[in-house]
Formats: sequence, C-alpha cells, structure tokens
Amino acid sequence: LDAQNESVGEGSTARRGDLQARITARVTEIDANGALLVEGTRSVRVNGEEEKITLRGAVRPQDVGPNNTVLSTYLADATIEYSGEGVLASAERPGFVTRIFNWLF
Repeated sequence: LDAQNESVGEGSTARRGDLQARITARVTEIDANGALLVEGTRSVRVNGEEEKITLRGAVRPQDVGPNNTVLSTYLADATIEYSGEGVLASAERPGFVTRIFNWLF
C-alpha cells in the first residue's frame, strides 16, 4: 500500500472599507483617570434592510469639542460594530449546503 499527498497553494487577500456616520453616545462611566467611557447605537431601516452601528470607547474630557462632539480618532480602546439584516445581508451569506462542505473540507 502506498499513499502520497501533495498540495501547492497561492493566495492573497485585501480589504478596504469606509464608514462615515454620526452617532449619539452616552457616558456610561468615568474611570479612575477621568476618562469618559461612552457607548451608543444607531439603527436605520431602509427598504426592509436594517443597518446597526454600535460604538464603545473611552475619551478624555479635553477631547470633547465645544459642540459636544468627539471624532472617533480620539476614542481610545474603540470598538465599532457595523451589521445589517434583511434581504441583501442574507444574500451575502453562503448557503447551508456550502457551509457544511466548507466545514467538512
């Protein structure tokens, strides 16, 4: 009995994305150093599609602008989640059978 297995592979990946939105956030806590911990969610429904943006992070009080705004670049430990639900979001996901084959192989 003789068995042999060879494989050659090549690949590359690239990703680019832009997200621009204004989100109202609340101060949920003030940490020991005086940083403001903020959290906010914005949900928009258009043509049966719901898009949701959630933002969390910490900001120094001196980085809050005179109009009570903060750029995300001043947000420390920022977590920004962007998700969608609806017909278009469902079409982007692989089908059930494809997911099984991907899991098996």
